[in-house]
Amino acid sequence: MAFSFFTKLLFSVTVLTVITSCAKNNEEANIPQSVLSEEQFAKLLVDFALAESTSNINVKNLPADKMDSVYNFDPLIDNHVSKSAYDSTITFYSKHPALYKRVYENVLTELSKMQVKKDSVKVDPVSK
Repeated sequence: MAFSFFTKLLFSVTVLTVITSCAKNNEEANIPQSVLSEEQFAKLLVDFALAESTSNINVKNLPADKMDSVYNFDPLIDNHVSKSAYDSTITFYSKHPALYKRVYENVLTELSKMQVKKDSVKVDPVSK
């Protein structure tokens, strides 16, 4: 049975929490210009989560060989982020687990807000 994205995300946050609690140096790091800010990185990770979730749903019941042409998600392109900037960002935040943890907490908060908003939308029966 495959793990859902949210399970993987929760596991990642847990691992980062353990790493952070064991880290000797928790001081704030200056984020280089070549690296996405915490807000930009969190938005990108939210978009990756949404793209993955949407592609796993297969709303249109397409065969696997046709899904790529219909579900075309690329959070890097959508957020105007180059692959090298993304790689630099991952490398930087991996070396600064306290910052990475904070980014993931923001991602989880944003996804939770989206879920609450979705759950709060009630479908009213069509009156005739």
